[in-house]
Amino acid sequence: EILECATKGLRQKLDHSAVGYQLLPESFTLRALQGVHEAIRGEALNKDSFRRRMLATGDLRATGKKEAIQSFRPAELYHFSQQSAV
Repeated sequence: EILECATKGLRQKLDHSAVGYQLLPESFTLRALQGVHEAIRGEALNKDSFRRRMLATGDLRATGKKEAIQSFRPAELYHFSQQSAV
């Protein structure tokens, strides 16, 4: 019951607060951010729609760096641009 209540609270705050960013390291990929959102929501999200929506918020700032440990094309790293949320 406690976990259900906590999950419900996270789901309600996910789109209106920085809770998703607070569960990630300082620099993160959009895929990692999507993973947090999917875990909290309990459902898969469309990659393109999620990316477009997150970039449109203005809350993300590209670091100019890429993921280092990947055998495929490395993903861009981002920071959450709102200092008050951290």
